[in-house]
Amino acid sequence: MADIEVTQQTLDFIAGWEGFCAVPYWDVHQWTYGYGTKAPNEHETITQEQALDFMGIDLAKRAKKLAKQISFVPTPNQATALLSAAFNLGSVPAMVVEYCNAGDYSEAALELRKYCHAGGEKLPALQRRRQAEARLLEMDTMTRGEPRVQYSRVYHLLDQNASIDQFVAVAREAWEDRSTVGFSYDDAGVGDLGSKTVVLHGTHPDNIVDWFAQHYPNAKVVQDQVTPKTPPQPPVSQTKALWGLHGSADGSWGNPILTETQDMVKTAKIQAVKLLSNESSESVPILHNINPDIFILIRLFAKVDDEHNSASDFIHTVGAQARSFYDKGVRYFEVHNEPNLYIEGFGSAWDDGQKFATFFNSIIRSLEEDMPEAKWGYPGLSPGHSIEGVRYDPMRFWNESWQARDQADYICAHSYFTSDTDMDSLDGGQWYKRYDTQGKLLMLTEFSNPSKDVPKAIKGVQYNNYVEKLEGVHSAYCFLSTASGGFEYETWSGSPIATIVGKRNDN
Repeated sequence: MADIEVTQQTLDFIAGWEGFCAVPYWDVHQWTYGYGTKAPNEHETITQEQALDFMGIDLAKRAKKLAKQISFVPTPNQATALLSAAFNLGSVPAMVVEYCNAGDYSEAALELRKYCHAGGEKLPALQRRRQAEARLLEMDTMTRGEPRVQYSRVYHLLDQNASIDQFVAVAREAWEDRSTVGFSYDDAGVGDLGSKTVVLHGTHPDNIVDWFAQHYPNAKVVQDQVTPKTPPQPPVSQTKALWGLHGSADGSWGNPILTETQDMVKTAKIQAVKLLSNESSESVPILHNINPDIFILIRLFAKVDDEHNSASDFIHTVGAQARSFYDKGVRYFEVHNEPNLYIEGFGSAWDDGQKFATFFNSIIRSLEEDMPEAKWGYPGLSPGHSIEGVRYDPMRFWNESWQARDQADYICAHSYFTSDTDMDSLDGGQWYKRYDTQGKLLMLTEFSNPSKDVPKAIKGVQYNNYVEKLEGVHSAYCFLSTASGGFEYETWSGSPIATIVGKRNDN
């Protein structure tokens, strides 16, 4: 029976893919925390040191089981690859073991790469992990590359979580001397070259220099001193939010922005527009023709209920719509709407904020591959107090869904008021101030006065005063331009609101 050692290399490799979480989160069928360890309950937390210990114990058990299945002595790289697959998949696929036992590690690597699906869909993150494991599995049996002639190579090595903006910035730096840019540690070190320099960009394991010294001793490893530049986010003014309007509640029935709404945008001198994703993306050039500098936000809109309650259902509905807007130059997308409401998916797709965070992050991971420059917004929650069967407490939901807020590029909020006094109340128009955004961009994606007792002419004046006094808000979107029904006290249609808003003082 082969002996399989759980090395520090194995622990670091798997920890890097799993990611650490100190608090329990719901993972398919159990509470999980640390590096994928089953949590005893939903309240107990764990330290990173404890999590590594638990992972080591788990891997030791898997190593004993695996040792009984294989008939060869694995190299440290092969052991790491097989244990990582076992930890993530539950066990090493039988065909991978069979090919390894036959000494055909290339076929084993090809077979392992197939296991990158979840919920019937191919996931980019799993593809990347299987690719890394496959490389480890076959790298010790591959013929070392000998160059036709000796040359000096510089390899700019980014971390796996680098954004497209960071990649472009490093690529510009590498272009000057025609050096290489990539993400693979092995690609960076491999090759019988007389001079190899690996330039580290971003965050890498603390022992990365020692790792290269062990596996690729001829590679010189240096830390890049230049922080990759990223395009600036839209500026946030503490005193002036962009005056925004929420478009048709019906998504213009799949048509471009309605003529009536276009007239509102012109009359009210609107600076930002929020549209639903089921509206035609041809709205974008129409809006830019009205105002070339107009800011456009898209809310990903899909029905979530007992029949359509998975992230894949949501993506199936909004994916093509989002990419259509993205292709027209839109970059800001709010992911869903008021998820603490039962009518919006609470109780059917998720039972608390933690489960919504899993839903939210799944959507981002799926869409970001085709939309690498997109910015994802944590959705506006329904403000107010808990109402049985209607609304889950928004601040509890906010705290529970911290993993979604952590992954979001910006935060969205909703605030409503019914009077001038209510406008200045923390329970009314100032609800958004309850959120600690940790320095992230804040957008007020819905605000209005829904009272039936306040004339719309007065509401127009209130809206101007409200937006004028907003603090730390990038843009505020008044709810709403038009609707086929259900929002008769909030629609601008047939009212003087646009004219009143257009007469505001922007100085």
